Amino acid sequence: MMMTQMKKRWIGLWALLLLPSLILAQETGVLSLQQAVAYAEEHNKQLQVSRKGVDIYKQKVREAIAQGLPQIGGTVNYNTNFGYEMNFGGNMPIKMKDQSNVVGSVSQLLFSGQWIVNVQVSKIAERLSVQQADITVLDIRENVCNTYYTVLSGERLKEIVSMNLENLNKVYEHTRNMYDAGTVEITDVDQIRITVGLLKNSLATLERNVELSYNLLRLQLGLKADQPLRLSDPLESFLDKEDYAKLAVQQFEISNNPEFQVMQTQEAMNKKMVGLQKWSYAPTISGQYSYTYKLLKPALDMSPQHAAGVVMSIPLFTGFERKSLVEQAKIGYEQTLLNKSLLEDQLYLNDKQYKFELKSATENYFLQKENIDLAKRVLENIRRKYEFGAVSSLDLTQANNNYLEAENNYTNACLTLLQAELKLERLYNEFSY
Repeated sequence: MMMTQMKKRWIGLWALLLLPSLILAQETGVLSLQQAVAYAEEHNKQLQVSRKGVDIYKQKVREAIAQGLPQIGGTVNYNTNFGYEMNFGGNMPIKMKDQSNVVGSVSQLLFSGQWIVNVQVSKIAERLSVQQADITVLDIRENVCNTYYTVLSGERLKEIVSMNLENLNKVYEHTRNMYDAGTVEITDVDQIRITVGLLKNSLATLERNVELSYNLLRLQLGLKADQPLRLSDPLESFLDKEDYAKLAVQQFEISNNPEFQVMQTQEAMNKKMVGLQKWSYAPTISGQYSYTYKLLKPALDMSPQHAAGVVMSIPLFTGFERKSLVEQAKIGYEQTLLNKSLLEDQLYLNDKQYKFELKSATENYFLQKENIDLAKRVLENIRRKYEFGAVSSLDLTQANNNYLEAENNYTNACLTLLQAELKLERLYNEFSY
């Protein structure tokens, strides 16, 4: 718990340090990953709703405490008997006068086990709402990072395809000139033209996908759909770090996992609920005091102005309802213990699975990185040979397709590696951005 509080203080300090740059980033629409995450933590609407839920539970704690504080009330009444006269058989009837009183009363709960436990339960529920809001924060961080990486990957592919299309257009013009000179056939021209058309379609698709990713990021940041946005961190800046190597060997501390912390709090609350139902067998003691000021009073007034008393409410028999409620609370507590054990098993399994995925993603990343260098060298070699007529247009387009496939595989490997890293960081509650 102390570590969590320290993390919150550091996050708050970091947010203050980032505030000037966040204001500048909002004006220019240029955001680094750190700025994007900090901005989302402040403006994401889902997170704002979650924080409002915390405010509600804070008020519920006050409501529970208020039930044990003095309750003060007042009434004003007026009674008339419409001039009724009481006759006791003599010649002196007694006329009933109208009556009017102002009554002030104070009641105070002196002892109630249920009230004490209910206050404790409401405080635990408040802590549970805070932890659930913290989980929402982690989800927002993970989602923003994931979308940020997706945008960068799409931008990289779009840039690669755009450069490749520019180069291929030059090859197409060169091929047309060769055809006009009679050194190549029309099928060579058509082959390059079709490849150029396919690349244009691919580029248009990539541009639409990148814009969709930008729109998703705007939604996560709490920005308007037409807000200009550009990302300042290059994709390679996240790949140069070796955090994934450290994560692969890091020991999993389940007590730091936010979902497990929520389950622990749920266990504590359900345990208190058992005690709350058990206290329903105990008596409740309260004190009362009232003062009556008589505005109109009868001729013969025997009622006192001051009255006080102590009331003990003793539950005797409710048709076994209380016993059923206690048993239900016990069963609910046992369910929580089983769910906690199940969650613990799942989290340890996730730790192993995510580390396996990270290891596979790391190996594939380095493999695709080597493959992309090879595909680029092959393409450059084939392109030079094609200019001298040593290879056909089919060879060139095949080499070009192989290069683009290698670039696509490499970009996907980068994104998969970063996503695998995110999963472990989310599990460990330790983001490294």
